[in-house]
Amino acid sequence: MPQLDTVYILMTYLWTWVMLHLMMQKIENILMTTNPTIHTPNKPTLTLPWL
Repeated sequence: MPQLDTVYILMTYLWTWVMLHLMMQKIENILMTTNPTIHTPNKPTLTLPWL
């Protein structure tokens, strides 16, 4: 039954992307709450010598 195969593949694909999306949100949330003050220092903008 090809319809069932297609539905199964689609559901697996959607489930995988939803899980990846949720994991990325969780990781970003954890990184924001654990170390909010650690940032790379602002690098001075490079000025071109001919300007």
